[in-house]
Amino acid sequence: SAAAYPADEDEEIMVKTEFVWADGAENDVKLSGAWNGWMPVQMYHEGGGIWSVITPVPAGTHEFKFIVDGEWTTSSRHPTVGDAATGLDNIRVIRAPAKYEAPEDKGEPGAEAAATTNKKATACCVIA
Repeated sequence: SAAAYPADEDEEIMVKTEFVWADGAENDVKLSGAWNGWMPVQMYHEGGGIWSVITPVPAGTHEFKFIVDGEWTTSSRHPTVGDAATGLDNIRVIRAPAKYEAPEDKGEPGAEAAATTNKKATACCVIA
């Protein structure tokens, strides 16, 4: 079916990605990233000092920060870019899942289903 193949090769591939803040907070933690214009995304308290959220992020390299109890901050548990003068951001590379290969012989019934069901989803990762 046509739905199995992207209409536009330049279409952004969104990857459900988990972000974790593991350094505690009094009341609230939000995630803010360059991929959505730095709009804050609410994170959820998992217990202890752990806050997390799963949010769609386009494949590629992205800068982000956490807003902990109203204060913009970076996590020492993620790589950073920038410096003290310009400001630090965390950075993360989001990898797209392996693309489904189109069956070579389109005349073979079930070839498309076999090609898609044998692939494991490896798109999501946890970096705490």
